[in-house]
Amino acid sequence: MDDEFMLPPDPGELGLPDELPPIRLPDLAVLASQARTSTFLARVRRVATWLDGREVVVEDGDLSTADIAAAEKALGVSGSEFDMLWDLANDLDFIELTDDEARPADGLDEWPDGGDEDVLALWDAAFEFVLTESVWFDGNLDLDIDVNLGPVGPAMTFGLFLADGEGLSRNELSELVQGALSEEADEDLVKAVGDPVPALLEHLRELGAVEITTDTVRLTPLALWCMRERYVAMGVDIGVLPPVEQMTAADLLGAGAFLSEQQSADESRAWLALRAPEQAAQELVSAAAHSNAFERMFAVHLIRSNELGTESLWRSAMNVPELRPYAKTELGVEEVDLTDAAWLLTDLVAASGEVENAFPPGAPDEFVRDMFDAMWRLPHPEVWEVLTMIGEEHPDKKIAKAARKAAFKARS
Repeated sequence: MDDEFMLPPDPGELGLPDELPPIRLPDLAVLASQARTSTFLARVRRVATWLDGREVVVEDGDLSTADIAAAEKALGVSGSEFDMLWDLANDLDFIELTDDEARPADGLDEWPDGGDEDVLALWDAAFEFVLTESVWFDGNLDLDIDVNLGPVGPAMTFGLFLADGEGLSRNELSELVQGALSEEADEDLVKAVGDPVPALLEHLRELGAVEITTDTVRLTPLALWCMRERYVAMGVDIGVLPPVEQMTAADLLGAGAFLSEQQSADESRAWLALRAPEQAAQELVSAAAHSNAFERMFAVHLIRSNELGTESLWRSAMNVPELRPYAKTELGVEEVDLTDAAWLLTDLVAASGEVENAFPPGAPDEFVRDMFDAMWRLPHPEVWEVLTMIGEEHPDKKIAKAARKAAFKARS
């Protein structure tokens, strides 16, 4: 992919983490096949093929007025629409243009019959053009008003990328774009320009970058792939979910922290459907033994909510230190010792980030002392971070002070 592609807004500047939710993408062969169906690029290609064997007059890189009129009539486009297609055909090297001649370029055959990587590179370049340039060819906008429309495309796709499978409504996209433009210009000026979203959405739909269902807009796999490439180039970690048939229990648990509630439910349902209950439960337990606190709790939740737990499963889990406290709870063991309780509490805080509810303000001094004394001795990999978090964030000064002391001991 071209190193000069448009970069989306910096996640750091927007207060976002350096890791974004994983996405599922088809392989490159499937993506290239989807790219070849683009009606937008088919129209761009027709501009180039219209030149084949035709003598035209070129003036300063543009066709003469007469030739433009002939091209618009033949291609069924007019005005700014033809200008946009002409510029993109030139950018994609579909046209060989000199000071006095224009004809189809030798490389035109790369679309749509080139190799998968070449086809995807051309589609990506078109995606870039539509996002950054096509808004300037929108005949419905008042382009004489001094407003920088550059943020329109990036703001739209950034919002859609974060929305992932949920999508956004047209109104939400318009509000998003208006907000992005208003950061640089007066709100009244922005409103006077007009709404660039409808035309841009139509171009993106024709390109194959968005799907529009009723009033919901979603990025296609092609656009998701392009956006992910850009974020990865910025150093943002975005995993790719394997096909559900290839997902391991570890894959499922690892994705759980980043997926929405609905996405998590859908992924879990699809994964469980491919396994017998006993097999699914055993795979989840095995993966949980080598997972972090959230993934461990997620595994127990899946086993419990899908009624996969059996006595033999939990008895085997009693031999796994990380899962023993959960196994005791599921088996109804009445005596859960302080060490097990401390492990469960550490998992809860590590997974949720909530400290106040874990240690209610005003908790008895003996409870606080005994719990922290048990926590700092745990071989839990996240216990120091949890104790430090409680020490820094808990509103009860006595509890916070005790947590800081325990954190010091844990680190020592």
